[in-house]
Amino acid sequence: MADQHYPPCADAVLRRPAVDPCVPGADRALLTANSALLAPAGWDRPACRRDYLPAEPAKRLATIEAAVMGMTAALVTAVFGTVPLAVGVLLVQEPTGWEHASNRYSLLLAQVIALVTVVLLGVRVARFGQPSGKVPAAMAARAYHGQYLTDADFDTRARVLLRHAQDAIDTVTLSKVVATGLLDGPAATAALASQEWDIAVALREQARLRARRSELPPGSPCALAAAMLDRQVRAAQLADSSVANRVAALEHYAAEVRAADAAYRDWQHAAVVAELDGPHLDMAARTAADEHGIAELTAMTLQARTLRRSLREPPS
Repeated sequence: MADQHYPPCADAVLRRPAVDPCVPGADRALLTANSALLAPAGWDRPACRRDYLPAEPAKRLATIEAAVMGMTAALVTAVFGTVPLAVGVLLVQEPTGWEHASNRYSLLLAQVIALVTVVLLGVRVARFGQPSGKVPAAMAARAYHGQYLTDADFDTRARVLLRHAQDAIDTVTLSKVVATGLLDGPAATAALASQEWDIAVALREQARLRARRSELPPGSPCALAAAMLDRQVRAAQLADSSVANRVAALEHYAAEVRAADAAYRDWQHAAVVAELDGPHLDMAARTAADEHGIAELTAMTLQARTLRRSLREPPS
């Protein structure tokens, strides 16, 4: 297969992080859906995060607002309930009984409001938050660090190739022939996940070596170093061509699946049209009855014509 040409200067953004197919499906879904939490393979493992609030933004905001409103209500109740006591002390140096009662009941009510707020906050955290204090996606990002690759793990050339591979894979997995079971969906999905990971690993290594070669000191190297560098560049070009051909083969497969999708749509349309064949054949069969009826009506017409003519003759 000829080497597929991809624009070397055009950059691309990956559709999703590339994930090792050995990662369990549930964790794989967490990793691909929460790419912002992922750390590139070349970086340190993500720090252990603790988060007792709900992970979903809407529920997190509602929880914080409810807690703030409850504590604010308790504070306002306590402040305004103790105002009469403070005024009495300042003015007459001896608060009356109702001022003592106002102070006592306001503080009690503030404590009740604060207690209810804390209980509701705890219930909400237990229902919607992470009782362990750990976000599942963050736990997966930490546990499988190195088994997923992000945009930052690749250079421009590698990202372009991997994006082409991911586009081809999505074409296959989202096709009608896979959805309807005409193609073995689970087998194709598993095989394509392995293909994507293999391509991603190869591209990351190529990007890493390209970066290392670009860091070499400028100037003309000695003959021995020049020979080694030349051999390394040829090996890199061979590897780049090889993985590009693999991506091209993947795109060729996706094009065949896309063509199969189009053929399946045509077949579905033909099947709908074929459902009308029976009624049309029945309609054509009824033309014989129409011919018999026409002949009968023609004879009746002749009888009527004969009667008309006879009635126009003068009576004998």
